[in-house]
Amino acid sequence: ANCGSCHGVHDVLPATDPASHIHTDNLANTCGQCHPGAGKSFPIGPIHVDAHDRANPGVYWVRQIYLWLIFVTIGGMIVHNALDLYRTARGGIPRAPHGEIPDEGVRMVPGFGVAHMLMLVSFGVLVYSGFALKYPDAWWAAPLQYGSEQFDLRGWVHRVGAILMLAAVAVHFVHLAVDRDARRCMIRGMIPTLADVREFRDRMLWYLGLRPDPPHTPKLGYPEKMEYLALMWGILVMTVTGFLLWFENWTLAYLPGGADDIATAIHWYEAILASLAILVWHFYFVLIDPVVYPMDTAWLTGRGHRNRVAERLGTAVRDLPGSTRPKVRG
Repeated sequence: ANCGSCHGVHDVLPATDPASHIHTDNLANTCGQCHPGAGKSFPIGPIHVDAHDRANPGVYWVRQIYLWLIFVTIGGMIVHNALDLYRTARGGIPRAPHGEIPDEGVRMVPGFGVAHMLMLVSFGVLVYSGFALKYPDAWWAAPLQYGSEQFDLRGWVHRVGAILMLAAVAVHFVHLAVDRDARRCMIRGMIPTLADVREFRDRMLWYLGLRPDPPHTPKLGYPEKMEYLALMWGILVMTVTGFLLWFENWTLAYLPGGADDIATAIHWYEAILASLAILVWHFYFVLIDPVVYPMDTAWLTGRGHRNRVAERLGTAVRDLPGSTRPKVRG
């Protein structure tokens, strides 16, 4: 009913009145004043729905599904990483032997490095500007409020971040197209196999103290595959929903009523899931994992941390506090 307020407080009629600006027959014309092109499909559903209300099943179930997905996914990540931190810290940090790390130490060739840097910058811009759009009155969102009466700075910063992320994906795909080794690594190497299931099983046994040594760590194990595939899926979802919201007039004109609200809900909860996944999963393996602490500098140098490389090669010596019998990891 708030949509009718633009017609003046003295022209308020119930939605059931055919003369009302928010009557079903008039809704497209009313909303079309702010959303040019809103078509006949626009008034099919309620406008600006409440995600908590079962009367709006599309948005309601998007919220319910995502809340469970976030709880299970991020909760599982927290448990996994807490167990890894405990076992690694208790069992000793793998140390690389003296001498030169062989070619296996190359972790990120220039093509991957450029795409990763673009992704890093764009993700930061999108997270900051996206949450600033959701919480415009927060103190940390104040810088994006500058000149908001004349120019939608927050919205355009967010859109620039989206374009930058799509540029990162484009660089990545071009690199895969021109580099055979890159295709072998990212296409063949990222396909989940039974070996990943066995690695996960053996690592969980080690976490729970049912195995004396951790399993061999492949160059691309289940942590890397999970993150890469989730990233690609997340980018696809965010791109589709983001463009539906960016070009909202087209969405309102050609898609069923409520499509914009469903797209908004998916975009919002997917953003929360992605942000938490980066904080809990990616940052753990890059910053917190005792094997690479205080940082795995592969994203800067292209070469993996010496201890991480040695861990994969099976040549690292586990420094067991209080033990006189070192064990070989791998």
